[in-house]
Amino acid sequence: MTMSAEIPEPLAHPEVLEAPTATFLTIRSRVSTRRLGTAFFIVGLSWVFANSMASSTLFAAKIAILDPTNKVGVLAVATALAGVVSTLALFFWGAISDLTRSRLGKRTPWIIFGAVSGAVGLVLIGVSNSVGGLLAAFLGYCLLYNALPAAVLAVFPDRIPREKRGTTSAIYGGAQVIGGAVAGIIASQFISNPNPLFFVASGVILVGGLLFVVLAPDFSSKDEPRQRLDLRGLAESFKFPADAPDFYWAFAGRFLLLLGLFMVQNFQLYILTDYIGLTNDEAGTILALGGFASLITIVIGIFVAGPLSDKIKRRKMPIFIASLLFGVAVFIPLLSPTGTAMIIFAAVSGLGLGAFLSVDTALMTEVLPSEESRGKDLGILNTANTVPAIIAPLITAGIVGIGLGYVPVFIGSLIVIIIGAFSIFMIKSVR
Repeated sequence: MTMSAEIPEPLAHPEVLEAPTATFLTIRSRVSTRRLGTAFFIVGLSWVFANSMASSTLFAAKIAILDPTNKVGVLAVATALAGVVSTLALFFWGAISDLTRSRLGKRTPWIIFGAVSGAVGLVLIGVSNSVGGLLAAFLGYCLLYNALPAAVLAVFPDRIPREKRGTTSAIYGGAQVIGGAVAGIIASQFISNPNPLFFVASGVILVGGLLFVVLAPDFSSKDEPRQRLDLRGLAESFKFPADAPDFYWAFAGRFLLLLGLFMVQNFQLYILTDYIGLTNDEAGTILALGGFASLITIVIGIFVAGPLSDKIKRRKMPIFIASLLFGVAVFIPLLSPTGTAMIIFAAVSGLGLGAFLSVDTALMTEVLPSEESRGKDLGILNTANTVPAIIAPLITAGIVGIGLGYVPVFIGSLIVIIIGAFSIFMIKSVR
């Protein structure tokens, strides 16, 4: 997608775009899709940059400073709890945004809330000087800031026509990759003194969230009908969709494809040292080379697959090709246990992940069973991102822990990826 330097004014071209299905009657946007794409790039870059600072290298570094003796156990507990909290939060904030009626629209108040609360949470993480305070601040941050990504994701089906979602999804996914990569590079230089960067991350998530709502203001939602806000109405708002097989096939496909990939990807260091037999220094070199290779291929996958998906008007085939790349990537080190094979694994899986990220979001928005519960339903689908990251290490650690080694991990990963790929093809309502 070619970005124009000219950004139209919010009310220069107000439009109601007709969606091509009877399920979603109208797509309403106060600004052009191009301007929305710019806003998505900024917010994706900012919140992933800030969250990567908070939840990966710097958070681990701060735990090591506060409790060097128990740092591994503390990090494991914090990561597991954060995964659970984030999963529930995405579902909750998505449902709440569906119910919101305000002059700013349904999603905007929660984007602002997530940006502000995330900024405050990052400051509290930065000033925490005990393990207990750090964990409390971190979990509070995970609970509240997730209002931002939950609401931003719901903007896709609200305001972007289906034929442009692949390209916009690629822009948003590309911004997230860049944000995470830049955060990792910067964070690696502040391991001995991580606190200042939490304040930088705080400013970034706040500015990014506010810029999104300035660049992409929404229509008022005050005139939209909604469930009654009594106990029965709230219960109805949080129910899982019924009679929506495509919705659950999409969930299964995303869940299984990521689970299979993470079973191997999250254990690359141990695979290099324990399966391949490299030293720590040699493994570090391979990881660095693989990381660089995967960053390049992820970006290629994102910016090729998304626009191509829009052009050919297909979602399932690009995701199936991405799943084939996952399978090929996992098969390479199984066939050839060498450092070079792991670099190729990183490059090929990165290409598949980029293609998957750019098209999967568009697919998810097209299997939603109701326009009244888009935020909540996307929150449910988002758990297929977060839960595999929690479960995959447990599965791999269990297989290795009982003495079976890494060969069954590769085989199990391939089986899960194959099942996930065919789950996507069970979807009937999307091509």
